[in-house]
Amino acid sequence: MSPTLVWANVMRPRTPLVYLDLNTIIYTAKTLRGDRNVPAGYDQLYEAALRAKTERRAAFPLGESHLWEITKITDPKQRRRLADVLESLSDFNYLLGRVTIAELEFDAGMAKIMGEEPRLGRLPLLRPTFGQVFGMVGGINIRDANGRDGSDALRSSMKDTDYFALRARLNLEAERHMLRGPSDDELVELRKDPNYRPEVAVASHRSRVDWEVDGQRVLSNDPRWRRGRLRDAIAAREVHHEWNDMLTRMRVDRLQSGLPPFDPDDETFRSFVGSMPHTQVAISIKTRMHKNPRHTWTPNDISDIDAMSVAYAYCEAVFPDKAVRQALLTSTELQAMRTYVPRRAAELAEWIDALPPVVGADLLVPHPLTHLRTGLGTAP
Repeated sequence: MSPTLVWANVMRPRTPLVYLDLNTIIYTAKTLRGDRNVPAGYDQLYEAALRAKTERRAAFPLGESHLWEITKITDPKQRRRLADVLESLSDFNYLLGRVTIAELEFDAGMAKIMGEEPRLGRLPLLRPTFGQVFGMVGGINIRDANGRDGSDALRSSMKDTDYFALRARLNLEAERHMLRGPSDDELVELRKDPNYRPEVAVASHRSRVDWEVDGQRVLSNDPRWRRGRLRDAIAAREVHHEWNDMLTRMRVDRLQSGLPPFDPDDETFRSFVGSMPHTQVAISIKTRMHKNPRHTWTPNDISDIDAMSVAYAYCEAVFPDKAVRQALLTSTELQAMRTYVPRRAAELAEWIDALPPVVGADLLVPHPLTHLRTGLGTAP
């Protein structure tokens, strides 16, 4: 990893960002229902998080993996309980998706090497809509019976205050519905639409699992890699499989725009890739998992890595499961990011309670918050 990181060109709130994985939300929902078969501290964590959110001392954003993992839960009632907890903590504020983050990081990295300003404008790191994770503006569109935009006609028929209240209510229900997923009856209706094919996304996710399984085969055929430059091998596979198409498109776009070609030598290219924070987190976690030749790769691994690649790089604290936490904390190269990764829920609750008030909590500033990263501390 390069000693100097190049961050995505994003604007973010001055409040610390805390990412809670879905396992944390599941334990919290069980605790709120009175389930005693839950590890200690989740009631304390939930109360601390609500206080911090209310007092604007921290924010608890959602990510694309929350949406992905909830859709795999077949029980609509369980999805609703989890969605209610997530809503209470996040107010439906989502982080940018990893694809958008990657594009912004590559753009900023190219600009630094070429001595230019980034070509892509600054984007908000958080926005209150699920569209944020897909690079979409989001929000309800009002159509008339013929499918045309009916917003102006509806607005002219009612008071402005009533119109905007209606839009806000419709947007809120859309966010809730997206997170909760369809009921059993709604699923029957959705299946009548040939364009409703969630299995396409599942197949894409599965192909990424297969790529890691193939990597396991390659490493087993030549075990020297696990004893030597394993991280280099994983980094090369990561860029080739995940980002080569995007990088090629961005290089072609430069030429079509009349800019000098981005054609670095090998050492410069290694430094370029090594400076991408989100990409480096993914590479580090995968390296730790590939060290174990008996590791069984699953779709959950991919979801966890996707979540942490963005959250660890762009949040001040993350609370993943035990395996991912171990991978993060044993990746000493990642310690430069100074992200807090607690062992237990009670530890995170205490950390949140100790957060000071934030002056200008609504003020958007560039990432990273250097003063927060050096002052909040990291997990031992």
